[in-house]
Amino acid sequence: MEYREGRCPKCNEVMQIPEGRDHVICMFCGQEFTVEESRQADTIVYGQAITEFKECTNILFDNAEKVIKGFNRDGYADNFDQYLVKHAELLKALRKCMEESPEPGQAAEEIADIIVARGEAVQDSLNGKRAKENMRLTMNMYMVTFVFPAILSLDNGKYTDLTDAISRKWSGHFKNSPIQATDFDSLNKGFRRKLCYITTAVCESVGRPENCYELNLIKNYRDQYLGSTPEGAELVDQYYDIAPTIVKRINKEADSRQKYLFLWENYICPCVRLIEQNQNDECRQKYTEMVELLKKDYLEDRR
Repeated sequence: MEYREGRCPKCNEVMQIPEGRDHVICMFCGQEFTVEESRQADTIVYGQAITEFKECTNILFDNAEKVIKGFNRDGYADNFDQYLVKHAELLKALRKCMEESPEPGQAAEEIADIIVARGEAVQDSLNGKRAKENMRLTMNMYMVTFVFPAILSLDNGKYTDLTDAISRKWSGHFKNSPIQATDFDSLNKGFRRKLCYITTAVCESVGRPENCYELNLIKNYRDQYLGSTPEGAELVDQYYDIAPTIVKRINKEADSRQKYLFLWENYICPCVRLIEQNQNDECRQKYTEMVELLKKDYLEDRR
């Protein structure tokens, strides 16, 4: 005999109902009810869960710009833990929606719509095209570094359908926002692997494929040459403290692609040629020159 879950309309307890039954007696309170009454009870409870979640999203994007500053090598783990505590009620409401969903996928689609609508409301509350665009970029970063990892912390396997739905609807609603979900461990390990943030951003902007020749060459140079000496390792550590912020600020500019093209032609390609010619120290000088230029333009001049 096959069973399905059903809810008692009197006590709201969930029980297993044999398929084909029209009437059932609740094993918890003794109430007799019909299968249709059980479905109606499910719909009511789910509707209440969705309403509660929607109310919780009022604070979802609060201080987003401040929060994403916590996405750095030294503080991300602690900042993410604090984020989970602050948004515990929202995550609890989200979990309840997923668990009470009457149909597979229904909650994922509705939750995604609610989050996108909340993001739109935040953006629309600002005046001026530049302010709206900056908020879009901030929310994109916030979604990827805190919201998605928080959702996946509930159950990485179970909630991927939800994050996929959010990614799809977000990317379809906000122009140039193809965000993708990543869990906390993957992001945090990225700091330990010391990703080439600036080089990666430049290569992506000029249309080079993921793990392209130029990017891999510079990564190997970093690990095998710079990382082999205390001075080089210290230089790498200093770089990765500032690189994520530099990339984020370049991306906020209207002419970001031109900036990346300038870096490609004047720094990345020359560095590649120097590595190929085994002129490692000259490459270090060239790359340091680029970083110092970016520090001046995007960090020191904005203090």
